[in-house]
Amino acid sequence: MGEIKYILKGLISFLISPFLFSVLMGGHPITIDGQFPDWANVPLAYSDMEGDGMSADFADVKITYDQEFLFIYFNYHNGKFLMQDWNEFHLYIDADNNASSGLDFQGIGAELDWTFGQREGVFYINGGSETVWQNDLTLRIGPTITSSEFEIAISRASDVLTLNESQVLSEGKIVIAEAPPNSDIVPNENGGIYFSIGEDTVPLPDPIPLEHKHEDDIRILTYNTWNDGFLNEERQPHFKRIIQALDPDVIALQEHWDWDEIDDIIQSWFPDEPWYASWTHRDMVVLSRFSIIDDASLISSGRTMCALLETEEELGKNLLIVNSHLSCCDSNEDRQQQADEFLSVWREWIFNGNGPFDLEDETPFVHVGDYNFVGYRQQVKTIRIGDIEDENEYGIDFLPDWDSTAIVDLFSRHTHKRMGYTWRKDGSSFNPGKLDYIFYSDATIDTGRHFTLNTLAMEEATLTEYGLEWDDTQEASDHLPRIFDISLDPSVGIQDEKPISTKFAMFHNYPNPFNPTTTISINIVKTLHATSLHIYNISGRYIETLTAGELKPGNHEFQWNGTYHPSGVYFIKFSTGNSSRTRKMVLLK
Repeated sequence: MGEIKYILKGLISFLISPFLFSVLMGGHPITIDGQFPDWANVPLAYSDMEGDGMSADFADVKITYDQEFLFIYFNYHNGKFLMQDWNEFHLYIDADNNASSGLDFQGIGAELDWTFGQREGVFYINGGSETVWQNDLTLRIGPTITSSEFEIAISRASDVLTLNESQVLSEGKIVIAEAPPNSDIVPNENGGIYFSIGEDTVPLPDPIPLEHKHEDDIRILTYNTWNDGFLNEERQPHFKRIIQALDPDVIALQEHWDWDEIDDIIQSWFPDEPWYASWTHRDMVVLSRFSIIDDASLISSGRTMCALLETEEELGKNLLIVNSHLSCCDSNEDRQQQADEFLSVWREWIFNGNGPFDLEDETPFVHVGDYNFVGYRQQVKTIRIGDIEDENEYGIDFLPDWDSTAIVDLFSRHTHKRMGYTWRKDGSSFNPGKLDYIFYSDATIDTGRHFTLNTLAMEEATLTEYGLEWDDTQEASDHLPRIFDISLDPSVGIQDEKPISTKFAMFHNYPNPFNPTTTISINIVKTLHATSLHIYNISGRYIETLTAGELKPGNHEFQWNGTYHPSGVYFIKFSTGNSSRTRKMVLLK
């Protein structure tokens, strides 16, 4: 009878407003990482009209759940916002679906009034109120940078949603609003957006093993050790267990100040083979099982350094590790300047050969570190696609990979939880976020296993298997360790300028970037009877077919004209039978 009641309520709401959808059909596996494809199967809970907000103009809202969290998604018709600062957005939750209890607002009785920009909330209970913080809610928000869409998670077991453990959350209502003046609110109608939680079970994520996926992969660890944590006697045992369990080949540390002592410590943890350390540049150091050919500081602030590792025997080329620790917190202008300056140095190095030391063309590179990206999205764009903000000072934009494309911003989740944050401090007003990044050249590097380690989310048996303790990552640092396994695969990027099979070879389009036309060349070794060459946009949406059907042996050239398409990244995919190749190309108008 309860399920019928919830469905009837939802149908009534639907009939009242064509923009209101209130029937929750079941939970969904949502990963809070600032990406949104996993929301595609969640039905709309509410869709707000465009133009009724003078500042922020809310658009769509979705609500779902798993066993642990209530998830809420919302976006805006235009504009980008920072959810942990610079706003007056409120989230109101009626956790018992009772308009007569809690704060009377827009026809609901809200037990929670959370103010995102102030990073605090008010819990209304038993006729009184109390202040609550992010850790009281187990609040998770993505992304940590400015965006036009956001996803949040609140623990279903929190005191707010259980009303101090007096109930199990089963149904409720939400309202999202910007404080006056010129404010928007969803829903426009009184009564909130209804949600219900069923008894279905959302499958847990498949655990990510800590071992290498491929034996020959090179494992890179990036880790902010929080104020020389490796040298702290109380925290060092936690680090030792973590590092030994992860078994990295390369370690890039931030907030570390002494290269000599750390070299001895790492060597004592892995006594059977030699380790090498770069000089510490400011608070960054690179440690490696491979000898270090050269290292250097790259920007005037000292907040980015690099080390060239002797990996030619393992990879066929030496590997460049770039390690950054950009300015923290409110220093958005400083961070942008540091990103701009690095891109100008990088442009001169790989295009003109003017760098701190010789770098062979098509050297594989990985750029890691604690970037402190907690403000404008532009800083990420500068690193990833070479979009320099201050072109008068640092020169023109350029695509920073060897094949004149963007580099990859790698998104990793926790090994045992659908979360993507890399920094967490429960006593802070700031909720956990993604501060530690891994960018890499997909023109030269193939990916193996990658993940973020959070021992708090691991089961006892798994911890024992890897020699870890439950609180290791929590006690070691306020940052979590990120792992990235790499190899040079002949089927990846620039390495694939010759046939990868006996069937065909697909070469880079030329020119790239282009405006408005580019040429794609494919060499066919023997007749292929069923082929296709498709164009897709950055979202994976099909755009156009350039050829389909039989192709005879020889070199075939196809042109694509982007005159009627917007600037951006596109993908070319050639398929035949069970084989396919994909290339990136960039239309710049």
